[in-house]
Amino acid sequence: MKRELIEVKYRNSRGGVVDDVTLNELILSHKIKQFYRPSQKEWIDIETNPVRIRESEYGGPERRVSDKEEEAEQLKEKPHGLLSSLIGRSVEPIAQKKVLTAKDWFEMGFLIMHTVDDDERTLRAFAKAIHLDPAYQRAYLNRGIIYDRLGNLQQAIDDYSKAIELAPGEAMLYYVRGLARKRLGMGDEAMEDLGKAAGMGYRQAVNFCKSKRRYL
Repeated sequence: MKRELIEVKYRNSRGGVVDDVTLNELILSHKIKQFYRPSQKEWIDIETNPVRIRESEYGGPERRVSDKEEEAEQLKEKPHGLLSSLIGRSVEPIAQKKVLTAKDWFEMGFLIMHTVDDDERTLRAFAKAIHLDPAYQRAYLNRGIIYDRLGNLQQAIDDYSKAIELAPGEAMLYYVRGLARKRLGMGDEAMEDLGKAAGMGYRQAVNFCKSKRRYL
């Protein structure tokens, strides 16, 4: 069952949309101040309004399908062609497991990301992987890519930053964060990231800095 993403307002007043698991993550970490509840057609202030959350995910009205039902739905998707060889196995065996692992959720998200036009399901799968394994660097990166594409640059930058924290030696991470920061109007921070990526030899960053006639 397809669900809608949820609008949020971060504490710096920037806005964007997130899935329900990421919403729970943001509420628990106090990174947002409000989110929009469609069922009530109003913005909910997390400091003053009752908010039902639980350890695994946000439990409000927007949560309309159980994990078990969603897992069954997602597992209907099968990898094919090049993607099948990249993943290296069918996802069907996962259906026999009672509890999905962070790796299982990540593979679901990766599969949906490349085969199905459903950003909410993709984001939710990566968010579940992160919930189960907060050090899952690839899940942060891929979730950030989807949020970047959706225009939620604040969340994309936060996810890229977490990926950098977990893998500080990966030049590409500084490059994608730099581009996101540039689009968000964070010029100095963007050039710092792009310059760092260029200094680490990342070709796209080197070319970008050359085009700007600026080496950092």
